This record gives sequence, C-alpha cells and structure tokens, in this order.
Amino acid sequence: MPKRTETPSARMRLGLFGWALAWLVPTALMGALLLILSFVPGLDEDGFLTPLIPLIAAAAVFVGIPGTLLVNWLFRHQPNPLLHVLGYALVGLLYGPVVLFAGAGGLLPMLIPLIGFPAGILLGLSRWAVQPLATVDDSADSARKDTQ
Repeated sequence: MPKRTETPSARMRLGLFGWALAWLVPTALMGALLLILSFVPGLDEDGFLTPLIPLIAAAAVFVGIPGTLLVNWLFRHQPNPLLHVLGYALVGLLYGPVVLFAGAGGLLPMLIPLIGFPAGILLGLSRWAVQPLATVDDSADSARKDTQ
C-alpha cells in the first residue's frame, strides 16, 4: 500500500485587529442603539431597555468572545468567507438568550429577538466588512511551487 503524504490545506487567518473590529464594533453599536432607544420618550417607561445594556456587554464577553474565536478556529481550513460570516451571525443570535439571566418574568423573554436578531445581523455584517483584513495561507500551493 502506498504511503500517503499529508499536505497542509489552505488556512484563512484573521488577525487580532480584524477580529477585534469584527467583534467590538457590532457590540458597541448594539449598546449605543439601546442607549439611544432608552432616551426616546415613551419607549422606556417600564424600564426594560436600560438594564439590557449591561446584559449586551455580558453577552459580548461571555458569548461573543469565545463564540467568535471558536468560529475562527472551526472554520480555519475553510477559505470560503461566507461560512465565517454565517458563523458570526449565529454567535450574534446567541446574544438574545442572555436576556433570560435578568429574570424570566413579564415581557423580558419577548426581548430576546430584539437583542439576538440585530446582534446576529451586525456580527455577520462586521465579519463580512473585515474580510479584506483576512488572509488565506495556502501552504500546499507554495509547497508545490517550491518542488517544481
């Protein structure tokens, strides 16, 4: 049986700056959006929006950081950027259930889509926007060129 030689596959790399932009910008936009909505008269009479700002921060730290890093690691051998964008969007959708940690009473569980959907869209769009900062390291092609 012939011996199989393993060649390294292509690897997509997103640097620390690109990852920080892809994670921090949508999180800051979500916090700013909630802060702006809390100042609109009549929207925050019951006090539902203002307590969500620290929850967005907690979701960003406890769900966003490990989730986006996991997506980067899981899809590192997939040079298709669409998979990375969809993975980031999925992580953003997971921001929504963090609202349940504030208490499951009243209208609070109904706010899960208010947090999850915009966060998913913003995280996906931000990952798409930082795509020029990502590089594809195709070691197999360079190894083949070196041997020829």
